[in-house]
Amino acid sequence: MKNAIKNKNSRVNGAIPTRAELLAAQELALERVKEMTPQEGFDLLVSAGIVSRRGKLTRRYGGRAKNQPFVW
Repeated sequence: MKNAIKNKNSRVNGAIPTRAELLAAQELALERVKEMTPQEGFDLLVSAGIVSRRGKLTRRYGGRAKNQPFVW
């Protein structure tokens, strides 16, 4: 059986991050989220397209709300 991807690094843009680098990035992201106000957290979910401005889960994530662009 042939591999679907001939060069497994063909999709990578630059060097592959190490486990330590990924963990450091995760820790930084968690610290930023912990410092957010509830409104900032909600705005982040809306801008990511996870929930609508009305607070409903979008279709992409299993809900029924339409994906709507968020304007800052």
